[in-house]
Parts: sequence; structure tokens; C-alpha cells
Amino acid sequence: MYSFELHGLFIFGFPIWIIVRMIILLKRRKKGIKFNIGDEILTNLFVIYLFFLIGITILPVIIGGLGEYVEGLSLIQRCNINIVPFIGYFKEGFYFRGIIRNLGGNLVLLIPFILYMCIRNEKLRSLKSSVKIAFLISLSIELIQLFMNIFELTYIRAIDIDDLILNTLGGIIAWCIFKLMYKGKIKEIIDSIYPQLSKSDKAI
Repeated sequence: MYSFELHGLFIFGFPIWIIVRMIILLKRRKKGIKFNIGDEILTNLFVIYLFFLIGITILPVIIGGLGEYVEGLSLIQRCNINIVPFIGYFKEGFYFRGIIRNLGGNLVLLIPFILYMCIRNEKLRSLKSSVKIAFLISLSIELIQLFMNIFELTYIRAIDIDDLILNTLGGIIAWCIFKLMYKGKIKEIIDSIYPQLSKSDKAI
């Protein structure tokens, strides 16, 4: 049995990202697009965040089977789906610290993603877009986790409607944060980094 975890993602993924980014920058240079240090900092911070997001929500990936860990579990048990909102918080043994960690973790999970989208693309700076993106990303994560549960590619994770609700609320919080900070000096900085870029220029 082999377990692919976060450190493996950084070891293999980050060098690949550097190569891809260098190719993108060289192509931009040939087109006469100037190097933008602010864009590079934000883009690379976002990629690092994506690595951690994958590490938290998807990894580890188990290759070679889980053996006794899932032995005797039915398909329904392996799916481990909860469609009743927040019922887990009322179960015996779910401590206050665990509730706060779960609530806080899921609320902040997608905030950096939505903030980055709002900064990079003016068309995504609406509440509707932020909610839609957060919901779809959260739903995608839950579906990937479900797939991995079914095919025994990871330790059994809870496919929980709570995560979907809290991640989407996090998208709303991120939009509010952007609206509050997108003024004054911060607005000037963001606008100086992305001065009327076309949609194609904004692509990573």
C-alpha cells in the first residue's frame, strides 16, 4: 500500500508548476506583455494555497487498497453520506473545540479562492458569482471524496452537507471582505497590478 500525501504533492507538483509558469512568462514576453511582479506574487501564493486545499480535502490518496480498514463495510457505509444539516454537532462526544474547529475550518477554506477570483476578474466581483463559485467548488470536492470512498482510494471521509453549506457561506464572507477592502490604497494597488487586463491576459 502506498500513500500519496501533501509533501509528495509539493515535491512533484511545485517543480512542474515552475516549469509551466516559466513557459507562460516566455510566451507573454514574446507577445510584448510586461512582467508584473504583483501578479506573480499573487498567482504563486494562490498556487501554494491550491496545494494546501488539495492536501486538506483530497489527500492522502491510497494506492494498493485499504485492506482491513474497509473490510466488512457495505457500499453505503463506505459512502458515509450525511444529508441532515449540522446533526453531527448534536451527537454525543462531539466536543465544543471540535465544533469550533470544524465550523471555522470550513468557513475559511474557500475564502482565499474567492478573494483571488474577485481580485483577478472584475466580472466575478458580484455576490452571485462568489456564491456560485464557492458552491460548485465545494460540491466538486464532496463528489471527489465520494468517488474516493467508493473506490477505496482514501480513508473514509464524511460526505457532509454541512461542508457544502459552510463553504458556500465562506464564499459570501470572502465577497464581503473584498467589498470592504476594495477601496482607498488597497484599491489603487489592485488596480495598478491589473490595469484593465483582457480576460485572456488574466488567465494563469
